[in-house]
Amino acid sequence: MKISFFFFFLLVSLCQLCSGFFGFNRRVDDNKFEQEHIVANLCTQVMTDRGYDVLDKNTCKPEKTFIKATVDEVRAVCGGGGKGVSKEIFKLVECKLDPAHNKPPNCEYTVEEVEKKILVTCAKNKPTEFKILE
Repeated sequence: MKISFFFFFLLVSLCQLCSGFFGFNRRVDDNKFEQEHIVANLCTQVMTDRGYDVLDKNTCKPEKTFIKATVDEVRAVCGGGGKGVSKEIFKLVECKLDPAHNKPPNCEYTVEEVEKKILVTCAKNKPTEFKILE
């Protein structure tokens, strides 16, 4: 029984070690950037789920733009420096407040998908912010 428990513990430890080595564990910084700037769903749902819809009890946030890409794709724009301009065009989702539904708790957003280059601000080769380039 002691050998079985030891073997199980060793196997679990090895799996955790390998998952970190192969990048299966996501970093906190990546999760934060993804939470704030990357979206794959509809605007109203994402804005509500992530807490971006309400600025205060009387005001809905007027707009927010999300990147439809992975953190790794955005990180590649950093290029090892403090800022980087994308060479390729990124798909972006612009969530804009619907004037007919602009009071909390009923903030609703329209969806507009655009494709543009972005400027990414990075810290230690990790994306922290981005701006759309016209």
